[in-house]
Parts: sequence; C-alpha cells; structure tokens
Amino acid sequence: MPDAGLSVSADGRLATVRLRDFPVLDVPKFGVSTVPTYAARLDLDLTWRGMGSPLGFTNPKHRYRLRFYRASVQAMMRVTVPEIGFTFISDPPATTETIFAMLGHDQNGMFF
Repeated sequence: MPDAGLSVSADGRLATVRLRDFPVLDVPKFGVSTVPTYAARLDLDLTWRGMGSPLGFTNPKHRYRLRFYRASVQAMMRVTVPEIGFTFISDPPATTETIFAMLGHDQNGMFF
C-alpha cells in the first residue's frame, strides 16, 4: 500500500485507508493452482473512529504493551476485473455494521 493511502490523526482517534485503482490479483479459487487468476483493480475506503477513553494492557515481563480505543469502522470497496467483465461494489459505507473494531498500537520485543 502506498504511504499516501494511510492517514492517522495526531490524537490517534481517526485512521483512514484510501486506495484508488490499486492493482491486485483476483484468485477465484484460492489454493487451486489449475484455475486462472486475473489482474484486477481495487478502490477501498476504510475509516476507523476511536470512541471513549483509551484502554490498555502492559506486561513488562513479556515486553508487551497495548493501548487502543474501542472503535467504529466504515468500509467501501469496489473491485473491477476487466478481463472477465466483472465488477463488485460493496454497499455504501453508512450501511457498515461494526461488530468489533479497535484502533491503537502495540509495542513488543525490542520496541518495548
């Protein structure tokens, strides 16, 4: 993913991924090597919004730290496979239902 595709707010409560016309590979039957694959193009929008107070966990013994917000997320995706004339467009982002999302960072090992 290009660096410009990811944006995180200074306070860590908002993160977005935006890709336009990004090259991907369509694999209709993953794991089946005899099935052809196709060049495809992806448009993707993901937006996470942190809610409430930050939560966290630290374990110095195992050199691990996690700090995050419970979050909502909205998603939109469009994939086009020109060779076979296929296009998939997801429902609009406003229709996204968040079952579980978190937005934050962890530190471990030498970065602890």
